[in-house]
Amino acid sequence: MQDLLKPDWGVLALTVLNFALLVFLLAKFAWKPIIGALEKREQQVRTDKEMAEKARLESQQIKQELDDRLAHISQEAAQKMAQAVKMAEAQQAQIIAAAKEQSAAILAQAQEQITAEKNKAFAQVQNQIAQLSMMAASRILAQEVDEKSAARVVEDVLKEVKTK
Repeated sequence: MQDLLKPDWGVLALTVLNFALLVFLLAKFAWKPIIGALEKREQQVRTDKEMAEKARLESQQIKQELDDRLAHISQEAAQKMAQAVKMAEAQQAQIIAAAKEQSAAILAQAQEQITAEKNKAFAQVQNQIAQLSMMAASRILAQEVDEKSAARVVEDVLKEVKTK
């Protein structure tokens, strides 16, 4: 057991020499490519982060522009809606005014026709009265003027008027 606790200088020297050789070979062939690959990967990660930040900023800017456009479009749509409502109200007012004018014109024309028909009927009545008066006067003049004959003539004229 004592031998296990004593170091073997030959094995120790070979172990140190193997470790030094391993360090030399790693330094010569592996560390530069590994460190280069790690630096390249670090640079790639940094570049990717910068690109992601740029993309995030651009997307925020695009989102803001789209929000602004949407607000502008909404405002334009509201204005166009208001214009359409105003135009519809104006057209409604024009249609109502035209309908009132037409109804007034039709009413005036109807009143003129009524007045003309009334005047025509009145003229016909006057003509009939004049004819009847002339007929009664001619009969009265044709007969002797006495009370009985005048009453008979008036009754005959009234009978004729009733039959017409």
